Amino acid sequence: MVSKEFHASRRAKYKELLKDNSVGFLFSGIEKEDRGDQLFPFTPYANFYYLTGFSYPKAIFMAVKVGGRYRETLFIDHPDETKARWLGVVYTKESVREETGIECVEYLERFEESLPFAGRRNEIENLYVDIANWEEPLGNNQAQKFAAKVLKSYPYLHVYNTFQKLALIRQVKSKEEIALHRKACEITRKGVENILSHLEPGMHEYEAEAYFDYTLKANHARHAFPTIAASGKNACIMHYVANDRKMKDEDLILFDLGAEWGYYASDVSRTYPVGGTFTSLQKKLYNVVLKGLEAAIAHTRPGQPKNELQNISKRVMAEELIKIGMIQKPEEIQKYYFHSSGHYIGLYTHDVGNDEAALEPDMMFTLEPGLYFDELGIGIRIEDTILVTEDGCEVLTASIPKTIEEIEAFLKKKKK
Repeated sequence: MVSKEFHASRRAKYKELLKDNSVGFLFSGIEKEDRGDQLFPFTPYANFYYLTGFSYPKAIFMAVKVGGRYRETLFIDHPDETKARWLGVVYTKESVREETGIECVEYLERFEESLPFAGRRNEIENLYVDIANWEEPLGNNQAQKFAAKVLKSYPYLHVYNTFQKLALIRQVKSKEEIALHRKACEITRKGVENILSHLEPGMHEYEAEAYFDYTLKANHARHAFPTIAASGKNACIMHYVANDRKMKDEDLILFDLGAEWGYYASDVSRTYPVGGTFTSLQKKLYNVVLKGLEAAIAHTRPGQPKNELQNISKRVMAEELIKIGMIQKPEEIQKYYFHSSGHYIGLYTHDVGNDEAALEPDMMFTLEPGLYFDELGIGIRIEDTILVTEDGCEVLTASIPKTIEEIEAFLKKKKK
């Protein structure tokens, strides 16, 4: 986890987003029922965690800025004896104050009486909430419900959504955040190597996937997202997750996977020959994608518009496909290329940020060109997690076998 000083520095940036005579709210989220008496593992809403460092459900962060004075309060659920006995959830206002560095911590039963709207001396003019831009405009999450309730009683308030401005702050990572990403990438490397050490024809996709799962569990890490282990024609399905096909000697298998460490993600795609060696055609097509990735990496540096990197990959892959006779004109690559070639990464695997922004040092994102040949039963995607440096970039997942020579050498070694 990052330090409470990091979260305090993020709250200082949040404070600057608020106009005077304002109140702002962020909600940690609520647990979701799985089945029976079980709950899905809880992950706090990213912007809430980014500001507070508190990772339990039902919590609310409130910031009040009036007359140049600023105060912040964290409202937390009150764990009862049942939660302590059955789930081991034990914290107090005092322990949370020490953990987060937020001076004012209250239990949720005091939330409504602490709201600064009521009374003759109410000076609140602006209401700030935080709602992710992919959520439905008329959805029913905590923030939307709360804003609607407040506006019903105080319709004169001006309402602002802090999501986009916090997204821009989250684009650039601190040294602490980068360290967590590095750890996630290192665990991912171990997981991929564990897969390769056991990969054999005749296995089911889920058997190969299980070696990655074991590595994450053995390193006390979580999945950043559900693993894709797609062999043969399954690799042409962008978000294939069944992972249940029995693999053959001549198959390629596409893995899209990543570990999460301290809520920070890694994201890697690799495509490997199940039998240990690429066929001649597979080599040609694989190197087309690899050249597209390498070209984009070579152009990754401060000042480079992020969204142009996709066009660089696309142009290079089109040129290479023409050379090997797969297409005649560059625009025909659309037959085999269906997605963008990268995304920001952070507290979400597909993290927030402005794709049209010029790159800055300490930004992090992925590059992931891919080509998909349904008629051949071949899908190839190669993806790395990238850190922008002062004069270029660092590929945090570079040690995961990627070139044909590295891949075949590793697979040959494990058979000895």
